Amino acid sequence: MIAVTTEDLERAEAEAGRAAEELRAAEREYAALRTSTTAYDRHKDAVELADQAAVRARLLRQDWEVQQAARDRRAAAGEAAAREMAGAVEGLAVSRARAVEAVVEAVGAMGRALAALDAHDHLVRAAGVELKRRGLRSWEGEATGAGLDGSARIGGELWPLVDGAGVLGHCLAEEVAGLHPRHPLARPARGAYGGVSAAAGRDRMLALVRADRGC
Repeated sequence: MIAVTTEDLERAEAEAGRAAEELRAAEREYAALRTSTTAYDRHKDAVELADQAAVRARLLRQDWEVQQAARDRRAAAGEAAAREMAGAVEGLAVSRARAVEAVVEAVGAMGRALAALDAHDHLVRAAGVELKRRGLRSWEGEATGAGLDGSARIGGELWPLVDGAGVLGHCLAEEVAGLHPRHPLARPARGAYGGVSAAAGRDRMLALVRADRGC
């Protein structure tokens, strides 16, 4: 059954009213001019239009009443459910507040982590700049020297740049994958902001984080 709105019903009943008025006017004209072909045709057309409009309005009224009864039943059921689920609503409000609090804490921690990662990346870059200032460049795997990408190798240990946002993105992806493996956020971005060195630094930082967490 096609849904019938109150506006549909009012429009149909108004059309039926206008058609009935036109029929009465045609009846008076036909009664006064019984021999007029024009008056006869107008009366005949008015009868058909009024009958069609009345039938349509009546059927729409019936459909609307059936649908309104169903709406009333749903409304009553909804009111009963709302009363009976008052306790559940309280639980939902508490759980939502806890979720918001947890997200706020996570956002704050994420901001601090991103700042720390960014600070480390800047220190690596500063070390690379200092090595360049000293004329030390890592052309052929020297133990100490600046890389072309801005990374620093000091005493044989490589300090790559770090894509801090990439570190957090991968951590988030791993957490999401544990709950929702098919969620789009469960797939971390492949590339790294800052190039190959930043990707290597990201992966090394992730390895250290996982080791620290015992993963």
